[in-house]
Amino acid sequence: MRRRYRFLQEFALALAVFSLCSSQGWTADLGSLNPPPFKEKDLFAYKGKGRSTLSGQVFLGSSSGKAITQAGVPVHLIPVTPFTRYWFEHHMRTSPCLLPDDETQHERALPLSQSADCPQNALAQLLDEKRLLPYLRTTRANPTGHFWFTKIPAGRYYILSLIEGRTGSHQDERAAGIAWLMIDLEAGEKASNLVVTDCRSSVC
Repeated sequence: MRRRYRFLQEFALALAVFSLCSSQGWTADLGSLNPPPFKEKDLFAYKGKGRSTLSGQVFLGSSSGKAITQAGVPVHLIPVTPFTRYWFEHHMRTSPCLLPDDETQHERALPLSQSADCPQNALAQLLDEKRLLPYLRTTRANPTGHFWFTKIPAGRYYILSLIEGRTGSHQDERAAGIAWLMIDLEAGEKASNLVVTDCRSSVC
């Protein structure tokens, strides 16, 4: 009887610890330490020209509600595969070195060039991956942040842009961050008015 009671105690304790870790986002991802291998066969469908188009606006959302755009900023169209998904989840969703809107956080933020985990460094490394280059597409946003892609193959994509802000006295003008969106594009689809922004907004 005593052994059974002890077993129930240990089970309850383990369950409580698991629940706490899950609520705090601490549950271990067993595959997170080993990035998936690059498999070119995952990308074959993205290499040629397609019949789909997409267009939208890329911007950051400020605390004042202002849309922060950057003329000429590159907008990247990245196929979603196990390789690029791992890269995105481990480098783009967390951006400890980008300048936040909040002044208190701004004082604690690392300079843009100090961390190897900075999204801009991770993005540069991805764009230097020669095996991936034939499947990436890049365009540039106009002064209002609008962009267009044409002749896109069907598939699932990340639309991603690193906006480094502008020089100016107002805090909104100095904001920097990653704007992104994931989209499933069907053959011949004309996706328009896409909103690509940072995850401080409700859209993400």
